Amino acid sequence: MVTAQESKQLLALLGDDAEDQVRWMLRRSSGQWESRRLQLLDTLPDVVGFYSEGSAALAADFYDDARVGVAGSYAAAPVLLDRTVKIRRGVAWASEPLSVDDDELAAARFAKLMRSEMARPYRDTILTNQKQDPAAVGWKRITRGSASCTFCRMLAARGAVYRKDTATFAAHDDCMCTAAPVFKGSAVGPEANTVQYMASKRRRTPKEKAFLRDYLAGNFPD
Repeated sequence: MVTAQESKQLLALLGDDAEDQVRWMLRRSSGQWESRRLQLLDTLPDVVGFYSEGSAALAADFYDDARVGVAGSYAAAPVLLDRTVKIRRGVAWASEPLSVDDDELAAARFAKLMRSEMARPYRDTILTNQKQDPAAVGWKRITRGSASCTFCRMLAARGAVYRKDTATFAAHDDCMCTAAPVFKGSAVGPEANTVQYMASKRRRTPKEKAFLRDYLAGNFPD
């Protein structure tokens, strides 16, 4: 049975392979920078799709493993949302440094784009299935421990369980956090507090943003 951390490590390995692939694709592109961008626009979305399928399948397998021993039957299904338009926008952004022959910056941007996009289906699969599973009570955040930023560590503090359907998985481009389902009858941690739910909102007011900055500085110093 795969644990949450072991599944996260497998996702990281998949991300390493995805990053190597996109860097190779960038090196293989040729011609003027506009031509190179078009080549990547034509090919990269399908490559992202390939790794996204692997990410979603990995999450579904982990969900089923985590559910062993839980009452009732449920089989997790991979969740893959159509992000073609946003991926193409990401490719256009990542390609910009090619216009000034900065392949190094372009490679860093493409790697960032690839890791962000291929990790998303993992989280979508966990969150969508736990909403549909009658035995699930919520989800919790799995971070990289001390390697994670203060924001991620705050969201995962106390082993907080996010029970409200309105809570989104707040993430940034460098975030490789994953989610794990929490089931009835298991060792359920405390529910996410008001600050954690606030930080998980899709949109926050300037006042809320200022409060969170002060809260992080006072409670989660680097």
